[in-house]
Amino acid sequence: MKIEYIGKCLLINDKDEKVLVVGDLHLGYEEAMNRSGVFVTREMYNEMIKEFDEIFLNVGRVEKIILLGDVKHAFSGNLSQEWNDVLRLIEYLKGKCMELIILKGNHDNYLVNIARKGEIEVEKNYFWNGFMFLHGDVDSVELYDKKIEYWVMGHAHPAIKISDGSKIEKYKCFLAGKYKDKKVIILPSFFPLVIGSDVREDLNVPWEFDVENFEIKVVGDNLEVFDFGKVKKIR
Repeated sequence: MKIEYIGKCLLINDKDEKVLVVGDLHLGYEEAMNRSGVFVTREMYNEMIKEFDEIFLNVGRVEKIILLGDVKHAFSGNLSQEWNDVLRLIEYLKGKCMELIILKGNHDNYLVNIARKGEIEVEKNYFWNGFMFLHGDVDSVELYDKKIEYWVMGHAHPAIKISDGSKIEKYKCFLAGKYKDKKVIILPSFFPLVIGSDVREDLNVPWEFDVENFEIKVVGDNLEVFDFGKVKKIR
C-alpha cells in the first residue's frame, strides 16, 4: 500500500486499486459572498478544473474518487451556482474514475438533492481497505472499529505559518499523525480562495489531537508537497 501527496489531494494505491481523495471544495462560495454584498469573481470552478486536469495528467484514471464533504458552501439551501457547478463537477469526475463517492460535510445540508440529480448518493462515512473516510466534524462509535487503521478527513482546512526571519507566509498543508490506535491524515481544502487556519491555533474538530507531534506536509506549486517534519519544530 502506497500513500502519496499530490497537490492538495491524497492518492492511495492498494492492491492495484488507485483512490484519489479530495478535501473541501465549497462550490458556490462566490454567489454566497455576492449575496452578502462582497464582490467575488466567479472563476473558482475553472481554477479547480485546471488543477484537476494537472492531477489526472500525473496519476491517470483512478478506480475511486472520494470527496470528503463541504462540496458546496451555502448552509441553508442550494444556490443556483451550486446546482450548476456541483453537477458539472460530478460529470467531470465521473469521467476520471469508475466510482465517485461523496461524503456529507457540515455545509452539505441540501447537497443530496443536487447529487441525486447527478445520480450519486451522499454518504456519511466510507470504509475501504482499512481506511475510514469522513468529513471530520462529528465523532462516532464506528470510527473506533478494530478493522480501521486510518482516518482520512477534511473539514479543518489546515494551514501553517512559516517565517524566514523577515516575513511570515501561510500555506495550505496536510497533517499526518496518530490518535489512540488510528493513523490520521487531514487534507487541506481544495478550495482555492482561502488558505485555511494555522493548525497551532484551532483545528475545529471533536478530537483532542496531539497536533504538536503531527507531521506537516506543505502544499507548494506544480503539485509539489514538502515534508516539514513535526509541527512543534516549525517556528
